[in-house]
Amino acid sequence: MTNRVIEMKEHNIKITETELEAACHYLEQQLESHSWWPKEQPGEAKHEFALMKATTSSLNFWCEKWLDSAQCKALEKALKR
Repeated sequence: MTNRVIEMKEHNIKITETELEAACHYLEQQLESHSWWPKEQPGEAKHEFALMKATTSSLNFWCEKWLDSAQCKALEKALKR
């Protein structure tokens, strides 16, 4: 069995408790609308999202792991609306 190294990206997105529902809604829409989203391993990312969307700390971890900088910026923009 090989060990997979998790590469964390430096996007510094910090979803708060008040933004959690809106963030989950936005991310769910993206995952459902685009089979290629996020760009790297979308199937695994979708599975992990289902497991990690319950808390801000786990969702922030998921975002840092899976989203690129453009996707993080789009999420931040969506949360400001």
